[in-house]
Amino acid sequence: MKKPFLSKQVIQNFFEGKTTRMQNILIREWLNNPVNRELYFQWLEEWETENPQFTPNVDLAYERSLRTVPNYATAMEQSASLASAFYTSFRRRLLLLRWVAAASFTLIIGAYLLSDVWLYTHYETGYGEIRMVKLPDSTRVTLNANSVLTVPRFGFGSGTREVMLKGEAEFAVKHTPDHRKFVVRTPDKLEVRVLGTEFIVYSRDHGSKVVLSQGSVQLRALNELNAKPVLMKPGDIATMSTQGRLTLSHSETLSAHQAWKQHRFMFENTPVSEIAYQISEHFGVNVIVADSALAKRTIGGTFNANDPANVIKVLSDVLNARVSHSPQTDQQSETFVLNSNH
Repeated sequence: MKKPFLSKQVIQNFFEGKTTRMQNILIREWLNNPVNRELYFQWLEEWETENPQFTPNVDLAYERSLRTVPNYATAMEQSASLASAFYTSFRRRLLLLRWVAAASFTLIIGAYLLSDVWLYTHYETGYGEIRMVKLPDSTRVTLNANSVLTVPRFGFGSGTREVMLKGEAEFAVKHTPDHRKFVVRTPDKLEVRVLGTEFIVYSRDHGSKVVLSQGSVQLRALNELNAKPVLMKPGDIATMSTQGRLTLSHSETLSAHQAWKQHRFMFENTPVSEIAYQISEHFGVNVIVADSALAKRTIGGTFNANDPANVIKVLSDVLNARVSHSPQTDQQSETFVLNSNH
């Protein structure tokens, strides 16, 4: 998963209250990395040093105290001693208050920004990685590549059973004696409610999809007012477009939607443009279909999903297409361009 990069200037703008809401969200994600948190507190200390709230001029105050009794040496000495002691104490108190305020500011802001880290556990997979997770309620989750599952740290299973998924995962939900609902939510506001069942949830930039293997599932599109729940049966596939429209198809072959668990791609009359998108999402590479006619062609078959170069090579052989390859650089991911031979 690509992590956000934030400059020192952006963080300093945050200390001064000049960042936007989107930047605040990015800062929260950036702080998930322990290395970035060390940088955050280092930059905060530097900013505090460069922007002191108030530093009294002790020497000037001392000179003014001497001028209040110019004719008496003893009084001058006493005044100087008292003034020096007073302002030294005053300066120490101000310094203490300044650090207390800075610490309080850091704790409050840190609590706000890191609340997501403290309150939730994030299970992540990198490009090309598949991971098995067992939740506290004994529900089993298989995460596909480039995915994030967010689970509450406290009370999960004993209270609500709600998780957030970005990417793709298969759930084998454990049924509880008190019939407690298990809820999966996606960034595009699709809600999946079940009791105990097996299903796949897919949620990426192209929309969301639910594939039901066993049991029953109730779906709702939360971005629609008064949306009616959609009930699914085994073999059903529900898709939600980027516009939030739910459609349901019945008696589908599910194997193509489950092949990723065996590190395979399985296509059934799938457009080449969609195949390119799936390869990009899975491996984190750029796959460009330069020919519009080639992009519309549909193919079927099973491909090993262990290495992007091998998948592209087999795909190009099937399509009788040319492939050009650009390795990864600091500015750009690894890129494959498919073009027709004609």
